[in-house]
Amino acid sequence: MPIKYNLTKHDILAENIHELLQKRDPFTTDEEVRRAEAIIIASLSSAHSWQTNKIITDGNVTALLTSSQVRNEHAEARNSKWKLVNNMNIQEVARMNINGMFHMWLNAINVDKQTKDIYKNAWSKLQSEFAAECDGISMSERH
Repeated sequence: MPIKYNLTKHDILAENIHELLQKRDPFTTDEEVRRAEAIIIASLSSAHSWQTNKIITDGNVTALLTSSQVRNEHAEARNSKWKLVNNMNIQEVARMNINGMFHMWLNAINVDKQTKDIYKNAWSKLQSEFAAECDGISMSERH
């Protein structure tokens, strides 16, 4: 008897990220955005960047903007930790109440304009993926 798996949208996103590991540079524009999504998730999830996660979830703007640890955790996420992102990390970031902290984090990590634009695009895409209904079934249709 075949084994049955229930895949969530977070599982699919994690699989899409892991498919990038098979590719070599240069990435296409879509692949760069997907990689940026993974870097953002690794930079914000507690499993990869616990100090950044704590600062953001506490809403500590001063610590976010002044902490060298935030920049260090982003550098680690950008170098290698993005490759380790899994569905649990994605779920955690999807559930975080970040509000305007993302843009403050983006300023705090001090990246160039091109990278900043890619991150903004990736964050926008992640936000829409997080808000998308699973399998096209809305909660109002079910009740």
